[in-house]
Amino acid sequence: MNQQSTNAIRPLPDDLAERIDLAAQVFADNGLDATRIEHLAKATGIPRATLYYYFPGKEHILAHLLSRTLRQMTVKLSAAGAEPGTGRERLARLVREHLVFIGGHGPTYRLLFAELGRAASLVDIAAGVDLAIMSPIREALRDGQRDGSLHVDDIGAATSIVYGAVLITGMQHLLIGSDRQLEDRATALLGVILSGIGTTPKPRRGRS
Repeated sequence: MNQQSTNAIRPLPDDLAERIDLAAQVFADNGLDATRIEHLAKATGIPRATLYYYFPGKEHILAHLLSRTLRQMTVKLSAAGAEPGTGRERLARLVREHLVFIGGHGPTYRLLFAELGRAASLVDIAAGVDLAIMSPIREALRDGQRDGSLHVDDIGAATSIVYGAVLITGMQHLLIGSDRQLEDRATALLGVILSGIGTTPKPRRGRS
């Protein structure tokens, strides 16, 4: 079975696609400019000539890594969002699943942050993010508004806030967290998202 990549000049076999994923760590550690095809060949075990057979250059390997990750995330979050439940329950699942996904794809996320400007010129990152992440969040928020499990004044703004909060929390976890802390981070984040920070506190009773 072959996997067609829009960033490769020929259909990429599945076994090579999986080995190419190892290039993300090299890009994340060195950056695009300092990374050479020889580095990628050594990390992936794919000969230099074979890499050039499938990709015009290292920029296209970078684009392939990011678009492949977005496709994987689309499948993961679409499945989580399609599970039955209220909008509130589905939103909570999406937040947790996204954080778990970030935790399992650390090099690619570090790469995305480091090379975002350059990557955007190679692949339509914004459209990929919207399909993979923003769309299921928007749908859960709308359904939560309809079924009464959520109160949302602005779906668009709320979607951006949830996405941004998950992304930054995930990146903080990758930089300074541990696997054991991921669930705690998800629980704390959901507490803020679902309870809000702008509620009016109850007045304290004075001493009698």
